[in-house]
Amino acid sequence: MKRAASLLLALLVLLALPSRARAQSGVVKGIVTDTGGRPLENVEVLSINAKRTARTGKDGRFTLARLPFGQQLIMARLPGYQPADRPVNMLDNVAPELTFKLRRTVQALDTMRIVSHDGCPAYDINGFECRRRAGIGQFRGAEELAALRSYYWADMFEGLPGLRREMARDSTIGQDWRVASMTGWRCLMEGWNGRHRTAAEENIRPNQIVAIEHYDSYEKVPAAYKRLAWPNGQDKPCALVMYWTRGFLENEAKRR
Repeated sequence: MKRAASLLLALLVLLALPSRARAQSGVVKGIVTDTGGRPLENVEVLSINAKRTARTGKDGRFTLARLPFGQQLIMARLPGYQPADRPVNMLDNVAPELTFKLRRTVQALDTMRIVSHDGCPAYDINGFECRRRAGIGQFRGAEELAALRSYYWADMFEGLPGLRREMARDSTIGQDWRVASMTGWRCLMEGWNGRHRTAAEENIRPNQIVAIEHYDSYEKVPAAYKRLAWPNGQDKPCALVMYWTRGFLENEAKRR
């Protein structure tokens, strides 16, 4: 009888362990500050994948709960600051604490930063990180894109301001969702690997994109790409999205 009771108790303990693990997972905590380290209050922190949000307190801290398992892209945004995002793996029982440092967007500083990013390489992926550090456009690298698990084209831009989803046709999947600009002259041009799109890139899908850059106004577009943002025969320039593809990077690596 005692042996049976011991076995039953051990079984109950084993059954309880996954429940406790599940209770611990699905929660991300962290802090949001400005670039000077001062806590920011009332910042919206959201999971792009799960559509769940939280707000920071006076101490800049937040708790984002009830997140599903798997990769999550967590974004922090506050009017007057440049949004920031981080990929998180929610397969772990305890997610790492996140720290966001938001850069204030001051229009008067744009000219100085634009000059600095024009020195970045224009036609290879090294320029992507250089321009990202300059902090002018909006950027997502391979980790952030993998966390979004994009199926439709617009999924890669989920949560980025200045863009909206619109229905489109695609030769591969039929109905697709693309993005359109909501800023400037409300037009959006594309660049591919630093240049115009080629025939080799006609049927590329989101899982083949390793990095994206978005410049919501012509003034912010790097000098090397301005020709891409001003369509031939049009009297007004556009916003610009630059795509970097896996195939291009692989070919670049082979040439080296």
